[in-house]
This record gives sequence, structure tokens and C-alpha cells, in this order.
Amino acid sequence: MKAVRYLGPGNLELIDDLPVPHAGEGELIVRVLVAATCGTDVKTFKRGHPKFKPPSPFGHEFTGEIVEVGRNVKNFQVGMRVTSNVFAPCGKCFLCKMGQSNLCEDMIYNLGAYAEFLRIPQNIVRFNTFELPQAFPAAQAAVLEPLVSVVHAQERLAIQPGESVIILGAGGPIGLMHLQMAIRSGAGQVIAVDLSPERLEIAGKLGATACLKAPDPSLHEHIQDLTQGRGVDAAIECAGTAETWRQAVDLVRLGGRVLWFGGLPAGTAIALDTHKIHYGELTLMGTHGGTPLDALRAFELITSGVINTEILISDEVGLDRVEQALERMSRGEVIKVAINPAL
Repeated sequence: MKAVRYLGPGNLELIDDLPVPHAGEGELIVRVLVAATCGTDVKTFKRGHPKFKPPSPFGHEFTGEIVEVGRNVKNFQVGMRVTSNVFAPCGKCFLCKMGQSNLCEDMIYNLGAYAEFLRIPQNIVRFNTFELPQAFPAAQAAVLEPLVSVVHAQERLAIQPGESVIILGAGGPIGLMHLQMAIRSGAGQVIAVDLSPERLEIAGKLGATACLKAPDPSLHEHIQDLTQGRGVDAAIECAGTAETWRQAVDLVRLGGRVLWFGGLPAGTAIALDTHKIHYGELTLMGTHGGTPLDALRAFELITSGVINTEILISDEVGLDRVEQALERMSRGEVIKVAINPAL
């Protein structure tokens, strides 16, 4: 089979003679119908990732058709179209028992979606694999994994009806999902901030009440004007820069909440206004991944049409153009690209 391998930052290779995998006990083999580019893939390609050591299979958002079913697999059959999350918990460690399985100490990951065939490991089959409704578009379901993380983060942020929310980095796929989830929660204002006018236009179509282009030296003043001088109730950071992490704290009101979603390189340190944090009773939170329940909710949000994932897919190309797709995504020219191994 053909598959893309990650060999290190800036180095991908398309191999055309890898053996097709076979299903072990509890596993599934799928023919990949579509894989979607992801911000994590872009970061890994550009600078590496501590969890993905090269050489490594690459890609993790997908929809596939089952071609082989392992022993003791229930509820799945050859011919079904499925999607799944990229990871699943062990179900046995301390954090799993504490109900924090998204932080599992022995998480099972599944990479290799940029390929013609993909093995789905046993725990992912058990916890986080879902059959698509008949005729539901494969590309729209392939973006399950990032929405799982957004669903988990939104539950912790707990946006209340009428609240004001700002999203920094609102034009990327994660930001656009957060925007839709915030509106679904009843936010009175959802302010989108992004570098790209084209992406801000999409944010506006999805319901953003104000769209502000970054960088903007007057951003604080604009937010004060929009919130009667208080600041927003909640700030969601999706850009993944030290500056936007600081901005998020600056833009919330006293008693407000900050969600740091965009990851920074390991070891990054930022300076914060401790006076505002302490005396203003700010709530600061980071989130990572999601639980099997979050995955189920994300799948239902996609397949019910509550969350528009069609708008996130900007183009479709073959396996030979994965690198170009990631470069286009990193430059903000596309939101996501569907990788179709049949092309």
C-alpha cells in the first residue's frame, strides 16, 4: 500500500510498497476514504512533536471503510464506514479511575491515516470508533478528533447564556469549532480575532458577532467598547502563541475565565499580571484531548448537523500532496484539506 511517513521536521516521504496491515484481536482494518489535515500535523511537520518520534506513520483524522474485522470485535462488520478518535484510554490507570481518562497514563495512540489502509487498535475500537450514518459525507466525519477536544474544553469552560466570549485564532478549524460551540451554548457575543480576512469572513458566516483582524494594537480598547468597559466573560486562546496567551488574560473581565487551548512548545514561559489574576479572581485553565463520552458527543454533533464541519474542508488532494497541503494550512490559505488516497 501507499503511505506517508514522517521522517522529521520538514521531511515527509511517500512510500508505495508497505505491507497492508492485518487485524489482530479486537482490531479493525479500514480502507481510508479520506484523511483530514490537522493543526497538530502542521506543528509536527514544522517543528516536531514530543509524542511522535520519527520515523513514524503520519496523519490521524480519517474516515474509512472496514475491510477486515479481528476476533472478538462486536458491532462492526466489513463494509461499514467508520471514523474514530486518534487515542483511547487504558481504562485501568489512576487517572482513568478518577474519571480523567483524557489524561490517561497509558494512552493508546493511532497514527497513519495518510495511507491507503489503517489499523484501528483494540481500545480505540472499543471506546472511540463510530459507524457513519448512511450517505453521510466521509470528509465531514473525518474531523471528529479535533471536535472531541473542543467538546471537552467547552464543558470545562461552561459558557452561560448571554455571556461574551472572545476567540483568539478564531479562523482556524479549532477556533471555528469553538465559535459554533459557544453560539450553541447561548453566548450573547462571540468576538472572532484572526490574522486572515478570508477566515474571519467564514467566522462571520458561522455567527460571530464581531470580527477583528490581528494584529491590532487597539484590541483591548475595542473589547472594552464591546463589553461596556468590563472585558469579556471568557477568552479562548486558539492561536498558540505566547502573545495571545497573555492577551487572553488581559481581555477578560474581573472574575472571568481563560481557556488556553493552543499549545506552546515545551518549556515556554510567559509573564502574567498576577495582581489581576489574584485580586480579580480569574480562572485559568488548559485542556487536553477528551474522554470517550466527549467523543460520542462530538460524533453526534457532527452527524446531526449541529456543528458545520463541511465549511472546514477547503480542498481535496491525493497522498502525493500531503506536504503541500500542510504548507497551505500553515500559511492560512486553507482551513483543512481532505487527503483522498484514491486520487
